[in-house]
Amino acid sequence: MIAFNAQPIVDARANGYKPNELVIVSLIGRLPNLNHTVHASTEKGYDWSWVRGLEICIYAASGVNWMSTARAIAAQHPTWLAIWDSNRKEGAEVWYLPDVRDIEKPRDQWRWNLSFWPFEKFQNRDFEGGQQCN
Repeated sequence: MIAFNAQPIVDARANGYKPNELVIVSLIGRLPNLNHTVHASTEKGYDWSWVRGLEICIYAASGVNWMSTARAIAAQHPTWLAIWDSNRKEGAEVWYLPDVRDIEKPRDQWRWNLSFWPFEKFQNRDFEGGQQCN
């Protein structure tokens, strides 16, 4: 199952194309007219394979359990991944990194963790103003 409104991206990717803009994954419903927006529910498991090599920002809000969605998307290795808290108007880059204790093991035995790099104040301001930073 793919998230609502992801089919045009899946179709484009099947034909060798991809969006040239940041793709929004909204976990909070409808958003103002932003970039291409995909809508997802945190209670459902989706196929996120179409995000590989794309710039993705997850829009969440206080009280939204977004961690499993972020982990599932990060596991597909988008080019850039961020999370945006629409209540606090703050964002962070999301990095999918192997657990340091596993580095000596074969790669297929690594455990992966999410790591966050909070946006600077100017990045939060620019991002909120519609100048998606990445």
